[in-house]
Amino acid sequence: MRPRKTTYLVHRWIGLFIALQLLAWSIGGFVFSVLDIRAVRGEHNSTMIEARPLDAAAVPAHLREAVGAAGVCTTLELIDRGLGPHWEARDVDGVLLVRMGSDGSPAGPVTIEQAEAIAMDDFVHGSGVARSSVIEADPPVEYRGRPLPIYQIELDHASRTRIYVDAATGAITARRNRSWRLFDFFWMLHTMDYGGRDDFNHPLLTGASILAILASGSGLTLWGWRATSQIRRKTERKPSN
Repeated sequence: MRPRKTTYLVHRWIGLFIALQLLAWSIGGFVFSVLDIRAVRGEHNSTMIEARPLDAAAVPAHLREAVGAAGVCTTLELIDRGLGPHWEARDVDGVLLVRMGSDGSPAGPVTIEQAEAIAMDDFVHGSGVARSSVIEADPPVEYRGRPLPIYQIELDHASRTRIYVDAATGAITARRNRSWRLFDFFWMLHTMDYGGRDDFNHPLLTGASILAILASGSGLTLWGWRATSQIRRKTERKPSN
């Protein structure tokens, strides 16, 4: 079989197998370029109040003692996450050791009513709560890879915004909406990781990438042969002087 015919057959069959994935990659790239990343993250609908650390010299002695009894502390912050000022002590890995009131008294876990209040304060449109629940295991895919337990607060808004509030501290750990879910769907098609969605190192993606390279390479080769043949024919037809 001639090399050109072989290349054509390779190009045709590989193109047939990889066409849908190439289309998914192309549409995904278009979606990524069009969507505002702030809208995807929900930042455009958030007050985005940021915590500010307190100078160590301002920490009363009795609080330092209480924190020391909880474990090896590397950071101590007086922070207001929407429930009033609270102290948070964390270890070198950022794990919460203890949470206390502003006077140093022990603070219990955040209630679902408090989580709802935090979510509504964060959302700029002033929407009410459509539903709320606590998630202690098996979180939805839109909350993958983040700490548990968590409160899922779904707001009564056209964007179908869900705000996730840490049950231990009241921190908002994720904001999800229609834009984020659209982005995530095409991200899944882009990575071809239909379970976890974030793994780039798996055989399916590697195989599809190799096929896409072969399809492109064989197509360019065929184009080059055709262009060369056309140039040669034009040269042969050109009358000599």
